[in-house]
Amino acid sequence: MAPKVEMVGKVTRSRYDELVAESLDMVEEDTRCQFGLGDAALELEPLRGHGGHLPLDEGDQGVEESLRLFADEIGLSFYTVRTHRWVAAQWPVEHRQTGVSWEVHRILASVPDRFELIGNPPLSERTGRRRWSAEVAKKLVGWKTEEVLVPVTVQEKVEAIRELARDDEVVAAQVATDFLRRPEVAFKAMRDPEARENVNEAQFEQAELEDDEFEEDYDNTFGTDEDGDRFDDPARIVHSWRKSMEFSDLIAVCQGFIAGAARLVPKLRGHEFTATQTKLLENHLEKIRATADWIETAAATGQVDLDEQLAQLLRGQ
Repeated sequence: MAPKVEMVGKVTRSRYDELVAESLDMVEEDTRCQFGLGDAALELEPLRGHGGHLPLDEGDQGVEESLRLFADEIGLSFYTVRTHRWVAAQWPVEHRQTGVSWEVHRILASVPDRFELIGNPPLSERTGRRRWSAEVAKKLVGWKTEEVLVPVTVQEKVEAIRELARDDEVVAAQVATDFLRRPEVAFKAMRDPEARENVNEAQFEQAELEDDEFEEDYDNTFGTDEDGDRFDDPARIVHSWRKSMEFSDLIAVCQGFIAGAARLVPKLRGHEFTATQTKLLENHLEKIRATADWIETAAATGQVDLDEQLAQLLRGQ
């Protein structure tokens, strides 16, 4: 009986190893190209400003003009060129690590001890080897990753609870009820002006209902808990709290944009844009790219400040 050939995906293990080796060579070449682009922009306009995320030399409009001209000449976004310039400045040639992707260099660029850190890759639980990956680097600097993480920090635990109860009013009501039964939790929650206002508003609304009508409606909607006891009425409170969850609103905006693009772009087949239409579309796409970069930075670092260049771009200046 012929030995069973080990497969990875749809290829043999030996072919998989060949693909990995070839791809590593391409990643290494890509990293050199990315840093080469950043070095070119850095030579054009050496980085003088400090502070903030991807800082552009404040007050020096000539720097922005030069980088925008450079970006137009090579067919890239201004914000792409600005990012590469900043990353190249954070990683002098002698500190760039061979075999580590440009993406990992970018993620670690703000870490104070990055030069020492990048030479000591962590052990991968998946492969059993020491190698940097974007996901590992993001975890190390505290960025959100695509992998499911066990919540550790206060904010991670809060986000986990919110996510679990996001689309289920019954679960949200049960959780809110359980938490508000704890005096210390209720006391701290009522120190929040908006939460206190929502609770007061819910109490007034509830008082206007007839007792029997309210009980019937509430029973039909939420029922009782496992012990047969009626829930206290947190439903209206939870509903008001959910209105103020900016994160949900942000996700809705992103989903709306994606859905709109998926619906409209296929309809452009065969459409020829005028020069004016093309320029207008390019301007909006640059705003979208810049806004996406801003959102990613805010989500990863908690810094939501809008730099002046982006503010001017979004204002159409």
